[in-house]
Amino acid sequence: MNRNSDAMGEFAEFSPLEVDFRDGLLSMYRGEPQRGADGLLHEIDETTRISIAEGMILRALCLENGVTSSLEVGLGYGFSTLFLLAAHAGRGGGRHTAIDPYQATDWHGIGATQAKALVSRPSWSAPVSFEWIEDCSHRALVDLERMGRRFGLVFIDGYHRFDDVLVDFYLAAKLCEPDCLVVFHDMWLESIQAVASFIRHNRNDFSEVTTPCENLCVFRRVADDRREWSHFIDFPHPKPSASR
Repeated sequence: MNRNSDAMGEFAEFSPLEVDFRDGLLSMYRGEPQRGADGLLHEIDETTRISIAEGMILRALCLENGVTSSLEVGLGYGFSTLFLLAAHAGRGGGRHTAIDPYQATDWHGIGATQAKALVSRPSWSAPVSFEWIEDCSHRALVDLERMGRRFGLVFIDGYHRFDDVLVDFYLAAKLCEPDCLVVFHDMWLESIQAVASFIRHNRNDFSEVTTPCENLCVFRRVADDRREWSHFIDFPHPKPSASR
C-alpha cells in the first residue's frame, strides 16, 4: 500500500471535521507541498507535526469543554492550528491565537497562510477568527496578560527545553479562565516530563486530566494560585532515556 493509500485510511479518523479543514489536513498529512506566505509551494518536514489522534484529542477537548478562545505556543506548519480552528467552526464560532516568532523565517509562513485562508472563506456561518503573533512567547504572553486576554485552552508546543516550557506554563497560567485546559505535547521528552512533574507537586490550582494519548499531558485550572511566597515541594525528575 502506498503512502497516499495509508493517508486515505487515516482520513476516516478526522471525518467528523468540516470539509475545508479535512481537505487541508489530509493534504498536509500526505506530505504534499504547501503554499507559503510568498505564494509558492514548499516541501514540509514530515517529522514536525502532531499525530491525527493527538489533533482529534485537541479538537475534542475544545468541543467538550465549550472553549471559545484558544491559544498555542508554536505554530509551525499549522497542524494543531487547523484542528483547533475546526473545533471552533464545529461548535459555532471562536477565536484562536498562535505565537511563533519564526513562522515567516523557518516555516515559510505556511501555518499562518493556511489558517488565514480557511477562516476567511464565506462558507462559515459562525465567526471563526485566527491571530498570529510574531514574537517570542515570553514577551507575547506578558503582552496578552496586559491586554486582559483570557483563554479556555492553551496548547504549549514551542521550545522544548525545560526552562522554556516552564516559563511558557507560568506565563500562560495567568491567562487561564476558570476550568481552562493547558495541554503539553511531546511527553516523550524528559524536559516536558519534568515540567509536568513540577506542576503535579507544586501547583494545586491545576489538576491533571486523563487523556488516551501518552504523548499529551493535560491540566485543568481548578482554583486560584494561593501558594505562600516561599512555597516549594521537591518533585521527582524523569530518568534519562536513550531516545524517543
